[in-house]
Amino acid sequence: MKSNKQRRAEIKAHRRERAAALAARSRLPDVRLPKADFADALGCEPADRAVLQQHNNTYGVLPDFYVARPFICRDCGADEVWTAKQQKWWYETIHGHIDSRAVRCLACRRARRERLRAVSPGADLLLEKTCRLRALGAAKPSVQARAEIEAALQSKWWGLRVVAIQAMGRWGGEENLARLHAFMASRPEGGRRYFGWERVAADAARSALMRRE
Repeated sequence: MKSNKQRRAEIKAHRRERAAALAARSRLPDVRLPKADFADALGCEPADRAVLQQHNNTYGVLPDFYVARPFICRDCGADEVWTAKQQKWWYETIHGHIDSRAVRCLACRRARRERLRAVSPGADLLLEKTCRLRALGAAKPSVQARAEIEAALQSKWWGLRVVAIQAMGRWGGEENLARLHAFMASRPEGGRRYFGWERVAADAARSALMRRE
C-alpha cells in the first residue's frame, strides 16, 4: 500500500508529464488552417487583418482567409455563392462590418436599389458621399478634395463629419494634425455637451491619430 507521500509524488509527476505534452502540442503547426502556399488552390483569399482591425469593433476572431460562402437569396430563393474575392472587397475596400453577410443575389440587389431610388430619389446619397470621402482620404489631397472635406465637416450628418476627420488623419500634414489635436482638446468631460458633436469629433480625431502611429 502506497503512502500519502508516494501518492503526492505520483500526482506531481503525472501533472508535469501532462504539462510537457501540452507545451509540445502547442508548438506544433496548426494544420487545420489553410496555408498561404495552397490557399489559392482552395479558392481562398488572404485577409488583411490590419485593415479589418481599423474598421471593426468586435470581440470575435478576425479571419486569416476568406472562403466562399453559399447562401440562399432572401428575395428570390436562388442558391448563390458569396465568393472569397467578393468578401475581401466588401470587408476591406467598402469596410463592411466583419459580421455582415450577403443575403441577396446580384439581380435582387439591383432591383431593390432601383425600387428605393424610384420611391425616394437620393436614397443612396449618404452612402455615395461616404464612399466619396473615403476615396478622397486614400488619395493625395488637392484643392478640390480639401474643399469637399471642409464641406463635409459642416454636414448635418455626423457620420460624414467623422469620415472627413478620418480623411484628414490619413492625409497628415501639420495643419490637419493641428486641427485633429484641436478636436481632441475640445472634448467635454461631462454635462450636456458630453453627448454632443464635440465628444464624437474628439473620439474620431483620437482614433485617426492612433492609426498614424
